[in-house]
Amino acid sequence: MFKVAFVAGLLAAGSALAGSDHGHGKHSSPAVDDTQQQQLRTAEGIGTVQSIAQDGSSVMLAHGPIAELRWPAMTMEMTLADPALAERIGIEDRVRFVLRQTGETDYEIVSLEPVD
Repeated sequence: MFKVAFVAGLLAAGSALAGSDHGHGKHSSPAVDDTQQQQLRTAEGIGTVQSIAQDGSSVMLAHGPIAELRWPAMTMEMTLADPALAERIGIEDRVRFVLRQTGETDYEIVSLEPVD
């Protein structure tokens, strides 16, 4: 009987902890509104367009370091939130872009503008 009560107590404590931040900040806090969440999940970069998908769904960018994400300079394919973003740029254009986090390690470009 003691074992059953002890295990039930552990499960109840585990449930209470699962609903809290428990120190590592990965879970949303009720005190953080949608605007703050959006701001926490964006980063800006500058790069050069290497290629554009025919359907406008993505671009290949050679970008500089992105300090907010701890990314070094690299070349990578990035999804565009809206294919219309690709209409204002061309291959070899230098661009400023804003990334929005869409998953634990996934990002998409939400703003893309040529840099003069």
